[in-house]
Amino acid sequence: MPELPEVETVRASLARDLIGKKVKTAVVTNGRVVRRHKSAKEFRFAIEGHTIKTAQRLGKNLIFALENGTHLVVHLGMSGQLLRAKGPKDPKPKHTHVVFTFVQGGELRYVDPRTFGELYVSTPLPEGSDLEISKFARLSIGGDGLGLRREIPELAHLGIDPFEDQIGWDRFAAILRSRSTSLKVVLTDQDIIAGLGNIYADETLFASGLRYDRSAESLSTIEIRRLHRAITEILTNAIKHGGTTLDDEQFVDPDGKPGSYQQFLQVYNREGQPCYQCRLPITRGMVRQRSTFFCEKCQS
Repeated sequence: MPELPEVETVRASLARDLIGKKVKTAVVTNGRVVRRHKSAKEFRFAIEGHTIKTAQRLGKNLIFALENGTHLVVHLGMSGQLLRAKGPKDPKPKHTHVVFTFVQGGELRYVDPRTFGELYVSTPLPEGSDLEISKFARLSIGGDGLGLRREIPELAHLGIDPFEDQIGWDRFAAILRSRSTSLKVVLTDQDIIAGLGNIYADETLFASGLRYDRSAESLSTIEIRRLHRAITEILTNAIKHGGTTLDDEQFVDPDGKPGSYQQFLQVYNREGQPCYQCRLPITRGMVRQRSTFFCEKCQS
């Protein structure tokens, strides 16, 4: 599943050429991917004729602000891709479910073999409406995250975004000390921390020297500060390398280029291979029916 670094890679790439473009048509061939709308026609009506003003991200969601105050939100799900094309003559990949064309030329195609992803146009609530924003996000002391949640009510529940929300280690500590569940569960819960998934939770825990099944409330101050720093460092490095593309090659950027951070993974998907630090084999465990990878020696 694309996580924060992959989604940020897509956002940064599209921001270079989509901002200022006017949507001419939006052709939907699979209504499941626009399922929040009553119909594909309703989705098309909400997007066609409107100009893209900004390209932002919150958690694993891409957010394109339109000139009329609404937002096109894209969640890539398990296997979604946004791919550029020069025009209709370029061969369409299998499982292309939405094709956007622009007045200025070119196409943007949404491809999704498993169709767990979705696209929808969000309308802000009327001024004065009561909107409950995540209690964890409200701990933020800055950044664009709170503003995005207020503009897009569907995302109000999302927890702290490591980049769009500014939060010091002390407030991060308050979150952890309020949770009795395991660290892996906390890190991958989008209502607590938005953007992390299996890959980067495992890599962050390894960088922090912490086991996945440690209770979040059991961490010492030093361990919390180490984890807080590791989240930012791991995600920053992954973004630098264009995200992670695994053997299935389902993640590519809008130009079809895979990421390269898989070359730097320390534990994820390395069961039985020697740990780069201690040489003991990497172990695989299970958390809520999902694999988790760790080093028995390096992670206490």
